Amino acid sequence: MINKDLANTKIGEFEFPIERGKIREFANAILDPNPIYRDRDYARQKGFSDVLMPVTFPVSFALHMDSENFILEMSEKIGMDPAKSVHGETEMIFHRPVCAGETLRADIGFGDIFEKEGKRGGKMTFVIIEIKVFDEKNNLAVVIKNTHIEKS
Repeated sequence: MINKDLANTKIGEFEFPIERGKIREFANAILDPNPIYRDRDYARQKGFSDVLMPVTFPVSFALHMDSENFILEMSEKIGMDPAKSVHGETEMIFHRPVCAGETLRADIGFGDIFEKEGKRGGKMTFVIIEIKVFDEKNNLAVVIKNTHIEKS
């Protein structure tokens, strides 16, 4: 049974250094040749302090969490049954560009929890896991929303 009382609660936090080499590795992995991810001088010419973090780079933030299986632990904490649950979507909302050399702090928690009737009958419970990412000045930089759905 999903614990709806955990909606909009913070569960933990972690720090994440944004490193130039990791950005380059990530850009290589996604086959993006854009020099803004590799060349500091080029990035500075474009108005950034250092190489820019690719928009899908936040998926690597999970590597800096203390957990080996973050999603499974979050599911257990809220009472989701992994056998009845699927990942619905991931949304990343950027409040500003992020560059190499920054250290970000992330708050992890549950966002909205709501129910809908399924098209094939039964109830679907939606659980939003939110990661709010802040810069060194405590300004919001990125919000990552992972939607998980449990069918009953």
